Amino acid sequence: MDHQYKEHPAPTGRLVDGQLVPVPESVSAGATVWLALPTESGEVQLWEGLAAHRLTSGDTVEVRAVPLFAYDVNYGDELSVVVSADGTLVGTGIVKDAGNHTFRLWFPSSADGDGIRSVVEEFGPLGCLIESYSTRLIGLSAGPSEAQVVADALQAGQTNGRFIYETGRQHTR
Repeated sequence: MDHQYKEHPAPTGRLVDGQLVPVPESVSAGATVWLALPTESGEVQLWEGLAAHRLTSGDTVEVRAVPLFAYDVNYGDELSVVVSADGTLVGTGIVKDAGNHTFRLWFPSSADGDGIRSVVEEFGPLGCLIESYSTRLIGLSAGPSEAQVVADALQAGQTNGRFIYETGRQHTR
């Protein structure tokens, strides 16, 4: 089976004084945890690489990225990991749910920097962590108390045709 790896191009950011700046915890993560994405039989196995901090137990990590492809994993969650034969960390399950909510925004046509900038300006003040994968795909992480306000604003943006959004939290724990 063939494998394809999707690693995030930049650290997670936060709006500070009108600018998107990297979150220190994301920058200093120190590890990458790989998550296998669901696939149909015979298809290429996709993997998402997330910035993570290895915890003292050694067999757990704290996610320090906004998942853009994996479902039911969120910024701050603690994951159990195993070390693969080639030394990479592979996520095997959630040990502790941090309570955050992941949202993904997809711009139907290739957006320029204005699309990303508008998302940063709208959702940054709501306390969201922001991670851009491309000019068309952006991830947001909202805390439990902000999640509904963010979801309502995302629904309004989708209704107005600005973008398409989805939640990364498919199951409740």
